[in-house]
Amino acid sequence: MTAINALRTSVSGLNAQATKLSGISNNIANSSTVGYKRVDTQFESLVLEGSSNGASALAGTAATNRVEISKLGQVQGTGIDTDIAVNGNGFLVVNEGAGSDGKYLVTRAGSFRSDANGNLVNAGGYYLQGVKLGADGLPLGNVGDNNVDSLTTVNVNDISVASAPTTTMTFWANLPSGQTAFKDTPQDVNTNISSVDYYDALGATQTLTYRFIPQTAASPTSASTNTWLVQIFDSATGGDPALPATADARMVGQVEIKFHGADAGPNKAGTIESIADAAASATVAGTYGGNTSAVTATMGKYDPNLGTLTMQLGSMTLPVKIGVPESASGLTQLSGSYVPTKIEKNGSAFGMLERVSIEDDGKVVATFSNGQSRAIYQLKLAVFPNADGLNPVSGDAYEMSRAAGAVRLLTAGEGSAGTTSGGALESSNVDIGTELTNLIETQRAYSSNASVVRTADQMLEEATNLKR
Repeated sequence: MTAINALRTSVSGLNAQATKLSGISNNIANSSTVGYKRVDTQFESLVLEGSSNGASALAGTAATNRVEISKLGQVQGTGIDTDIAVNGNGFLVVNEGAGSDGKYLVTRAGSFRSDANGNLVNAGGYYLQGVKLGADGLPLGNVGDNNVDSLTTVNVNDISVASAPTTTMTFWANLPSGQTAFKDTPQDVNTNISSVDYYDALGATQTLTYRFIPQTAASPTSASTNTWLVQIFDSATGGDPALPATADARMVGQVEIKFHGADAGPNKAGTIESIADAAASATVAGTYGGNTSAVTATMGKYDPNLGTLTMQLGSMTLPVKIGVPESASGLTQLSGSYVPTKIEKNGSAFGMLERVSIEDDGKVVATFSNGQSRAIYQLKLAVFPNADGLNPVSGDAYEMSRAAGAVRLLTAGEGSAGTTSGGALESSNVDIGTELTNLIETQRAYSSNASVVRTADQMLEEATNLKR
C-alpha cells in the first residue's frame, strides 16, 4: 500500500468514526425521549480490487447507522390515563391528520393527550387511530381485519353522556314473625315500609315503595297467620305528582305471601311457602290496620322458578327478585324487627364523561359521572415481519416500507402484538453507560486514524524531500 492509499484509508476511518459519533450523540440527546429507538453504527471494510490468489487493494472502511426499532425499552408508569405503552412487538397506528386523511404511520411513542377538539394526539403531532365502537360494544361500519383505512382518529368528545334503565332489582327483607299474631290495637299499615330508587328509560330517577302489611289472627286463640300483604308503589305511576307515595293510583304490584311457621322444621321455618292473589278480606284500609275492604287482584306476575315479581312501570317492565319458595335467599319471616337484608339494582342516571382510560386489550374506555363505563374505541396494533426495515421519520414514528414486509393489524393480546398498558410509557432503549463507553472508544479510534494521517503525511514529505 502506498502512502497515498494509507492517507485515503485513514481519512475513511475518520469519516466512519465521525458517523458513529453522530449516532452516539443522537442516542445521548434522546435518552429521555419516549419511544426513542437507539441508533447502532455498523462498519464494513472497503476493497478497491481483489484477485483469486488473495491479493487485494484495501480502501478503508465505511459506516452505516441503523435504528434498533425492534429493541424494546422499559415500560414505566406515569399515572396519566391516556398514556399508552405496548408490551410486545406491536406498534400503535397513527395518522398525520386529525381527520385520518393524511399518511398512516406507526409509533411506540404513546404520550397522547386530548387536543381542543377531543382528538388524542402525541408529542410528535400524530393522531391515534382505532376502530370506533357503538353503544353495544361492536364496531361501527364495515371493518376489515387488515385495513388501516378502516381506522379513525380516536376522539374523546364524541360521547358526552350515558344513561341506562334499571332492568333488574333485588329486594329481600326480614318480616317480624310476631306481627301476624292477634293484636288488640292493629299497628300502622306503614310500619314496615322501604323505598328504593330506580332509573327509567330516560335515565331519570324514580322510586319504588315497598309496603308489608301483616294479616293478623282473628282472635287471641287463633294461631298466627304467617301471612303478609305485599304492596309496591311507583312514583312514576298515577299521573299526579302530588299524590302520596302509597296512593292506590301508584300501586303496580300486590301479592299475598304466606310463610312457613316454626313447625315446618329448621330448614323451612321462616321461608316463603306460597305467593298468591291478594285475598278480598286483606287488611289494607285506614290509617291503622284492622279494617277490611276489597282489594284488586294480583298486580305483577310472579315466577316461582326465578323468584321474581315482574311489574309494568309505564313503558318498561321490571322483574324484582323477592325469593323462591322454601329458600332462605329472599323474603323471610323470622323473629326480630323489620329490616331489608339485600337491595340491589342495575342501571344508571344521566351522567357526564369524566375520564378515558386504556385497557390491556386495547379498548379505550369512557367512564361517566354516574359510575357507568363502556368501550368507545378498539385500538389495533401493527406488526411487521421485519420491524427494523421501517423508515424512521421525525417525532419517533415510522413509515411502512417494503423492507419491513406486509403490515398485519391485530387486537392487543393477539399473537406477538402484545398488550397495551394505560397510564404507562415505553422509555428510550438507550443505555447511557453503553453510550459513554462507545464515546471513549470512538474518540480513541478517531485519534488513531488521525495519527495515521499525520504519519502518511510525514512519509509523503520525506519522499518529496528526496528530489531536493
